[in-house]
Amino acid sequence: MPRLPDAPASLATLEGRLRERAAALAQEVRAYPTPIARCDEQLTGLLERRSRLFRALAALERFTQSAGAATALAALESALGELEPGDLDAACAATCAALRAEWRARPGACGPADSWANDGGLAA
Repeated sequence: MPRLPDAPASLATLEGRLRERAAALAQEVRAYPTPIARCDEQLTGLLERRSRLFRALAALERFTQSAGAATALAALESALGELEPGDLDAACAATCAALRAEWRARPGACGPADSWANDGGLAA
């Protein structure tokens, strides 16, 4: 599929922030004190947060590769919505809201009639 031709720099910023947070969580997992009990909920939580960040990065990649398809943006918003509050800062949420507004205005891409427009995604 064609890559999004006019992807804003904010997409790169969003990707960078998600990668930074994923790397920080990976470091926390590597530095986790041993021995680790099977019922250790804190480690399980770190692993789940890291997985959600990787899913958000994959959704971002699909969005940029899909030339801004509405379904890809909806998937990106959904993946970002699953993140912990500390993993998605206000700037990332604002970037996603700006993307939604920009692509909704494009004729034939993500017009206002698309189903994701009112699906409870990130608030603008």
